[in-house]
Amino acid sequence: MFTEREYSQCTVQLVNMLEDDGKIDEATKIIQEIQIETYGSLENKEKVDFILYQMKLVLARDDYVRLQILSRKISKKAISEKGLENQKIEYYNFMVKYFIHEKEVLEASKAYQTIFDTINKTPDEEDKVSLDPAGQKKKVSFRNFVCYLLVSPYTNEKVDLLNIVEAMYPRELEQEELLGKFVRKFLTFELMPMNE
Repeated sequence: MFTEREYSQCTVQLVNMLEDDGKIDEATKIIQEIQIETYGSLENKEKVDFILYQMKLVLARDDYVRLQILSRKISKKAISEKGLENQKIEYYNFMVKYFIHEKEVLEASKAYQTIFDTINKTPDEEDKVSLDPAGQKKKVSFRNFVCYLLVSPYTNEKVDLLNIVEAMYPRELEQEELLGKFVRKFLTFELMPMNE
């Protein structure tokens, strides 16, 4: 208990060295043995960083089952704390890869919405710049959010989200004219002409 922090830091250093040597399987095996969520002496940020590193390594091995198991170790409340914006974005980027692999298009869309909202709602302008220096992540996450939403299967939840997009993101839809046009068409017409 008294050396939990040191043990986790040494493990990360060892795994980094193995990863640099190209021994991803061995690195993943070592880091998966640690149940970091049970370490009481670590702060929430340290636990989240460790689990994200575990997710990165299992994703490098295309192990989507373990990715899902690891993702459940991070609660939505814990990752929404102030100061964890970068970790939240990284977490949802990993989840997008999982949802796309599992063909859960609507969930991928909602993950991109969370990424966009995280960047957009950061109160301090300095924090916004550190999250997205060139402003590209914000644009790309909004485009992906709407595109994945548009191509997802038709459900009531999809229609609700489309209405939310139209009501809550008018400025972004103005900047992305084509996306705005398709959102309005999906909300007003049941059948869209083939030439569009």
